[in-house]
Amino acid sequence: MNRPVKILSVGALTLDTILRVDTLPTRQGKFIAADGVQIASGMASSAACAARRLGADVSLWA
Repeated sequence: MNRPVKILSVGALTLDTILRVDTLPTRQGKFIAADGVQIASGMASSAACAARRLGADVSLWA
């Protein structure tokens, strides 16, 4: 049986904030978001996730 490839992914971790509004603004002003989510992201974490899905043994330093 083959052992999984070991990968160390090193890089910066970023945090994306995505906000949902009920309608797109048609004028300048302040608008209140109806919902929001924060998602960890970045090239190192994306590569680590892809490698893990392909079966690698992955560590992430971010």
